[in-house]
Amino acid sequence: MLASPDIALDRLRALPRGQLGSWPTRLETRSTLGGRPLWVKRDDLSALGRGGAKARKIDLLLGHLTLGGYDELVTIAGNITNLAFDLLPVLAAARIHATLLIMDDPPLAQRERERIFAGVLDGVRLIGRSRVAAVGAALAACVAARRAGRRPFMLAPGASHPTGVLGNALGFIEMASQLEAIGEPLPAAVIVTAATGTTLAGFLLGEQLLRASGRAQVRILGVEAYGGDTARRTLALLRWSERTLGLRDGVPAHRIEIDLSALAGGFGRTTRAQWALCERVGERLGLAIDPVFGGKSWSVLERRSAELSQSDRPPLYWHCGFTPEWRSLCAAAGEG
Repeated sequence: MLASPDIALDRLRALPRGQLGSWPTRLETRSTLGGRPLWVKRDDLSALGRGGAKARKIDLLLGHLTLGGYDELVTIAGNITNLAFDLLPVLAAARIHATLLIMDDPPLAQRERERIFAGVLDGVRLIGRSRVAAVGAALAACVAARRAGRRPFMLAPGASHPTGVLGNALGFIEMASQLEAIGEPLPAAVIVTAATGTTLAGFLLGEQLLRASGRAQVRILGVEAYGGDTARRTLALLRWSERTLGLRDGVPAHRIEIDLSALAGGFGRTTRAQWALCERVGERLGLAIDPVFGGKSWSVLERRSAELSQSDRPPLYWHCGFTPEWRSLCAAAGEG
């Protein structure tokens, strides 16, 4: 049954959750280059594992797995991922078996891969670069689980699933509620790193639901960190998630906006200027960001600050977390 935005919003809030993380995360004020005011949403302080926006994805995912009676999760990730470190302990506590396949993407020396995953090598399987082989291995793991009498759930890379999108939609609504509680208007724009498109899709969906109830429009700007057709992935995730809620009117495709200017040639590639920017942000503002993900978004924020601001509605930078292995990525790319 197709639902109005109000009914869809009620359905969103009623979704089963794993009760993970510490919500709401803090909302802080800072100044960008030139002294313009800025909001910072501190999802890096989500208090799950390494801390970051992935906690929102995992929270609803765990609720979905529990409600569906799944006892095994099969998924694929790359060499540089916080998902493995956050997801494995959560699944273990819920007594859900994990089959986590780690592709050699971006490519790293085997010794470096083993160093990165040293603490969780018993819970992951390091595989090669072929995406076809990775999907084949994931399907084989699902078949083996069924033969063993288990109920497996296959999750697309990056937690690309409606649970991930809807978890981030709830995050956007949380942010709006925080601002309303202190009498502040919604930001003119939200800047967030985009890789799989899951977080970006969630913010677009949350913004659409709030705007349908009379809130001001918020521009959502994704900053590309991975490469590939992120806009198409984002749109597919939006439509899938809208169907999950039974939403009658979806987010228009033209609202998907992605800035490619900071990609620096591909996933894991950075520039010395981005390194220096992250150091400066850490020293001046006390925010730990890495040049592989958050630093790219911050560089776009500074370059487009005047455009993204309004007189009474500062922009908001969504701090999705910190990746401590970023130097390994840069070394593999021949940087540093």
